[in-house]
Amino acid sequence: MSILKFRKILILILILALAGLQPPTFVRAEDLSKNLRDGEVSAYDLILAMNTLRVSNGLPPLVEDPIINAVAQATAEIMAVNQMSWHIGNVSGRLQAAGYGGGAKVWATENFAVGTSFTIDQIMLAWADPDHMIPAVNPAYCHVGAGVAKSANGMTYYVLQAAYISGKSCGEYRSSPNPQPGGSNPNPVVPQIIVPVKVATPDEDGKVFHVVQTGQSLWAIAVAYKTTIRDLEVWNNISRTKPLQVGQKLFIPSSNTEGYATPTPVGMVKVATPDADGRIIHIVEPYNTLITIASAYGVTVDTILKYNGIQADWPLQIGQKLIIYPGNITPSPTPRPLTPLEKLTPASDGKYYHTVQSGETLVWIAKLYEISLNDLLAWNGLNWTSIIHPGDQILLQVTPPMPPTSTPTRTLSPTNTPIPLTATPSPISIAVTATPTPIPINGSSQNPPTILFVLIGAASTGTILAFLYFRKKR
Repeated sequence: MSILKFRKILILILILALAGLQPPTFVRAEDLSKNLRDGEVSAYDLILAMNTLRVSNGLPPLVEDPIINAVAQATAEIMAVNQMSWHIGNVSGRLQAAGYGGGAKVWATENFAVGTSFTIDQIMLAWADPDHMIPAVNPAYCHVGAGVAKSANGMTYYVLQAAYISGKSCGEYRSSPNPQPGGSNPNPVVPQIIVPVKVATPDEDGKVFHVVQTGQSLWAIAVAYKTTIRDLEVWNNISRTKPLQVGQKLFIPSSNTEGYATPTPVGMVKVATPDADGRIIHIVEPYNTLITIASAYGVTVDTILKYNGIQADWPLQIGQKLIIYPGNITPSPTPRPLTPLEKLTPASDGKYYHTVQSGETLVWIAKLYEISLNDLLAWNGLNWTSIIHPGDQILLQVTPPMPPTSTPTRTLSPTNTPIPLTATPSPISIAVTATPTPIPINGSSQNPPTILFVLIGAASTGTILAFLYFRKKR
């Protein structure tokens, strides 16, 4: 037996022993990445990204399972310690031994990737082939878990596992369209390791050819040359369903290549332009996340969540429309809610009634309408000991106030021709007219009746003189 084969068997036995003897720790993927620095891909990010693709395929999101989380994290840690570049194997057996399925047969699949300082978009591109997209496109799978661990050599191991219990699948099982890589192919298969790609220089004709090296995949090459996997497939007549071979030569199209259109770089967001009202709507594309979308538009994730009524852990769907900015719209003033009294509608007899509901009392009804309890009792011929029942009609001898309406203020137009001021006041005429000027009752006249006062004074003086004259004569 070779040392390498013995090492694989030893590691497998160790995992099975750990899974079978130790009780699983019930944790969420968010808690499995506490040692990661801010901005690094976490186990939760792996689950969210895979569920985003699954929902975009019209399937319900996978449910996070604590047992799968624990096994995936243990797998990532063991692979990191041993700096492995291959699957441990028998993921179904490891999950079943850890308690998933309650003893029933388990079906499972496992994705892993290894790299340094890579984004979630790049990891998901590494899993873009049919075999690694099984959790996103196969309806049978129900649960998911993930783990992330760092190796002593600085590499980070990302592990995602999806599973379902025999007889309790979440949909019809769909077989993978292509066989597992390897087999009888004599050429070495590129392993699932994320490593940087060294960009090749143009040849004499200005064309760029890349020679596939160990640890390189289509996604990594596409990212390095700022192109897409689709363009690499078209220009090299290959398919992503067939693994790359070490030493394989790939033509890299560029802006100088006839018939080539420069694509949007992987992981970047196409920013939408405002419409006529200033509103900005973003259409979600593959591998878009809330963080990358918010960063592209210079807004916060909370702003996007508020405008769209969604939560941070809800998977985005490809083609989903997100409001980034609602536009230059002045919000209408919110009308004051009507009071219970204003909501009343008169009955056929023209009077107002309250229909008793379960749990209501006379005291509660009086307080609801802000009326006196004694008045309420008097209106209905009741007393303090009276009992009311649901459905009873309670008479309300009230007139509901009219809801407040805004009355426009009348604005008087200014006089075009101003009234000129005279320097000399007009003389007051003291001529007595045949028709006396009436005295205003409210005493608000601005010109007092001067002439009347003179006449009254004269009459009084005449009366006094006459009285003295006749008294002296006697």
